This record gives sequence, structure tokens and C-alpha cells, in this order.
Amino acid sequence: MTDKKNSSQSANTKTTNNGSTATEGKPASKAGVVTGAVAILLTLGLGAGLYYHSHQQHQLQQQVLSKLQAQLQDQKDIQQSLRLQLSADKQIVASQLTKTTQQLTKIQSSEELTAAQLETVQLAIANLKMRNPNEWMLAEAEYLIRIAGRKIALEQDIDTSLALLSSASRRLTQLNDPSLLPLRKVIEQDITTLSKLPRIDHDGLALKLAIQAEEVDNLALAGFTRPEVVASETQLSSDSADWKANLTKSWKSFSDNFITIRRQDNSVDALLSPQTAWYLTENLKTQLLQAELAVHRQDQAKFKQALKTAKAWIKRYYDVNQPATKSMLTSLDSLSNVIITTTYPTKLNSAALIQTTIRDRKINALTNNTGAE
Repeated sequence: MTDKKNSSQSANTKTTNNGSTATEGKPASKAGVVTGAVAILLTLGLGAGLYYHSHQQHQLQQQVLSKLQAQLQDQKDIQQSLRLQLSADKQIVASQLTKTTQQLTKIQSSEELTAAQLETVQLAIANLKMRNPNEWMLAEAEYLIRIAGRKIALEQDIDTSLALLSSASRRLTQLNDPSLLPLRKVIEQDITTLSKLPRIDHDGLALKLAIQAEEVDNLALAGFTRPEVVASETQLSSDSADWKANLTKSWKSFSDNFITIRRQDNSVDALLSPQTAWYLTENLKTQLLQAELAVHRQDQAKFKQALKTAKAWIKRYYDVNQPATKSMLTSLDSLSNVIITTTYPTKLNSAALIQTTIRDRKINALTNNTGAE
């Protein structure tokens, strides 16, 4: 009886022990399930985040591409408009040149008629036996001054006008008449005024800008440059006593190469895509075309602004160490200092004074002749 009780107690003890073991195994199994679920959720979350980021980047790229295509169309429209304006301006200049040629033809005819009339007047003076045989030199000086006024007003020909005025002044000097000193002074004032006017070669400036626009395709874009980052000291020591420091440096070197995070204080210019580089080239050509158009229109403000913008783009986006880039910047700097506008006088002060002088001298001569008779 006692043995049965002991056996029963032993069995109960084993059952109790087995129950305890089973109870301890269940929490471990649940922890593994939870860990796996968390890992799956993290993987799904990371995948969803990557998909969302990729989708957003794709939409952003599509938007940027649409904007670039719109800008390209706008640039094409602007260039077409500028070409049409330039063509219209050239036609206007050609028309004005034709009109000027016609006016010059009329002037030449008028000059020939005036020469004939002058000869008639000289003969009449000789027939009247005027007391001063040098009066024809005064008439010749008046003729030269009148032609000089037309040259500066119609053709903006400064050098020819100066030569004509100087010749008129020499004629008056040969007369050796003190009463003509005020007239000679006014002629010298006209010569000084014309000498101060700038000589502007608008056609030459336009050709220089056209050549620079053709050279844009030869410019080299600036390359990618990353500012240098100072590396940390990872040199290991050969002393066995420094094994702890060597271990720390080795671990740091491994972790730095595994995930690298560098602080970048300076901005880094990325390489331009071929499409963006093409836009930049066409925009630079457009600026030079606008400067050329401003030369034909004699618009100093737009001329300087177009050249300033062109130089800024070249310095920012192109390799300024290349000879072609340096040459273009030098040329644009030189063109920026050119004055393309000026105001030419519409008439010479000496023209009216010499006509008044001749009229007064004729009246005095006729009065003297009448009194003598």
C-alpha cells in the first residue's frame, strides 16, 4: 500500500514538472512570432516607402521635363521673333539707305546747280567791277560750310565735315580781313564740336557680335568639382602597447567606410545634362543676338544688359580656363565699353553766320556803287 502511494506521488511530481516545462516553452515561441511579424512589417513599410519615393521622383522628373519643353518652345518663339525683328530692321536700314542715296543724288544735282549759279554770280560781280576781287573766296567758304552741314546731318560723316570746315577756314584766312574774325571763331567752334563726337561703326559692332554668337558652340562647359574633405587620422601604431587604440581606429575605419556621412559646407555644382547644356547655349546666343539688335536700334541700355547677362552665364557655366572662353570674355568686355549712341548736330552755327555776312557785304557793295554813281 505504501509503495502504491509513493508511485502515485512520483507520477504526480513528473506531471507537474512536465507542465512547468511546457509553460516555459510557450512564451519563447510567442516572442519569435512577434519578432518575425515586426520584421515583416518593417520590410513592407520600407518597400512601401521606397515605392512612394520612387513614384514621387518620377512625377517630379516628368514635371521638370514638361517645364523644360515649355521653356524650349518659349526660347524658339523668342528667337524667331528676334530674327523677324532683325530682318525687319535690316529692311528698314536698307530702305533708309536707299532714301539717303536718293537724297544724296538730289544734293549732288543741287550742288551742280549751285555751282552753276555761283559761276553766274561771279560773272555778275566781275561785270559790276566790285572793288574787292576776293569776294568769290567768301562765297566758296559758304559753299564748303553748307556741304559740311549736309554731310553731318544726313550721313553722320564727321571726318568729311571736319575737312570741309577746315578748308573753309583756310579760305577766310587767305582773305586777311579782320571783319571776318567772328566768323572764323564760330567755324573753329563748329570744328571743336564735331571733333568731340565719337566715331561709331555700327556695322562693325554687329559683325563682331555675330562672330561671337557663332563661337558659342566652341565653348567648353565647366566640369564637376567636389571640394576636398579632410580625412580623419586612421594610421595604426606599430607598438603592441597601443593595441586598444589600434582596435578603436580599425573599428572606426570600418564603420566610416560602411556608412559614410560627410559634412559639406560649400555648394557643389552638378554637371549639366545635354538637354540643359543645349538650352544654355541657345540662351547665350539669344543674348548676343539681342545685343546685335540693340546696336542697330542704338539702344545703349539693352546693349549693355545683354552683354552683362552673357558674360555672367559664361563665367558661371563655362570653363574660364579654356582659351576660347577667355577670348570671348575679353571681346565682350571690350564691347561693353563701346558707346553705340550719340547725338549729331542738325546744323552748323557758322552756316547762318556766313550767309548773313555775305548778304551784308553785298548790300554794302551795292550801296557803295550806287553812291559812287
